[in-house]
Amino acid sequence: MKKNWKKSLIILVLLPFFSWMDAKTIQEVVSQPLDTIEYRVFVAADKAGVEHWGGIEAYRIKLDSFFQQVNDFWNKAGDGRFKYYFRYVPDLQVVYDCSSLHVESVYNRSEGFPNHDVLLIIDSILDFDDEESAQGWYCGGGAGDLNIVVCRSRSKTEYEDLFGIDYFYRGIAHEFGHYRGVTDLYADKIEAKNNPINHLQYDPASCVMNNHFDTYKWSSYAVNIINYTAKSKRPSRDFPGFFKQMFPENIQVSVNVNGKRKKGVKLNLYGSRAWFNDLIATPYRTYETDKRGEYLITGVPDLYDQPVPPLHTDELPYNRWFTFLLEAEYKGEKKYVWLPEYEVQQTFFENKDTYQVKIDF
Repeated sequence: MKKNWKKSLIILVLLPFFSWMDAKTIQEVVSQPLDTIEYRVFVAADKAGVEHWGGIEAYRIKLDSFFQQVNDFWNKAGDGRFKYYFRYVPDLQVVYDCSSLHVESVYNRSEGFPNHDVLLIIDSILDFDDEESAQGWYCGGGAGDLNIVVCRSRSKTEYEDLFGIDYFYRGIAHEFGHYRGVTDLYADKIEAKNNPINHLQYDPASCVMNNHFDTYKWSSYAVNIINYTAKSKRPSRDFPGFFKQMFPENIQVSVNVNGKRKKGVKLNLYGSRAWFNDLIATPYRTYETDKRGEYLITGVPDLYDQPVPPLHTDELPYNRWFTFLLEAEYKGEKKYVWLPEYEVQQTFFENKDTYQVKIDF
């Protein structure tokens, strides 16, 4: 009895110890930091702006602090869905005293930049005549598959306070989102006044790539792309044609009437345009369900991107339909399904080649 009592006492002492160790191990696994991926940013800033903020050293300090905000926001906006911790590292390389358009033109043609992954041109004031025509922020492509982000002021008289206005660091995150491969979600919006089909408004998912002014999160679509291209320092080079590749090959439409599949239901596919945020009133394509109450729309990438005529419009920005509105009509009754590109492309991350649409009457 005495020996068994001692053994029981040892077990009672050890059990809490092992339980504490297990909990500690689990906690360490859960809180283990993510691997960090760094992107090196070549920065070219206008002389007038650098001098306005106190000279090169003062400007560099402000730039470093600004990028800490960018990195903090970028990662927190992922809301725990990123597979890595992302860090953009600014490197002030050039202070230019000429038109920022000229600088942009030179860099667009320049190969090289082996020590940097993305270029950032900052122009704090429109102090050259040609700059006003290209005011604003955007991300474009340069030589050697290098992305160039341009932050150009909108004023001839007031310096754009890159470091003092809250939403500017989110604006940089938005432009770097393009660098990572994410499109503008705000271009998918359809305004009710520009919708001659059912007169409804369709709004894209909440995302930094939709509205960075008052949005503090990445959509699941953006998160998927940022994770997918994470290890590439130049996604344009390593993932050629990536945007179009994300589309599934097919869209499978299934129509039920009173719970049963229905043959002969008319399907109209209306295209929407960026910039105009509208729908074209004439269907781009028309289909009809088969005897199984289905229709398989094939060649989906070419429907959205660089679609063949007739387009029923003289102007198609970027030569692509940004969304489609699918209309199903049965005995005068109509049902609608919105097909924005970012939603249809999610099938890429699910390893599927067909996007499923089900419509019930």
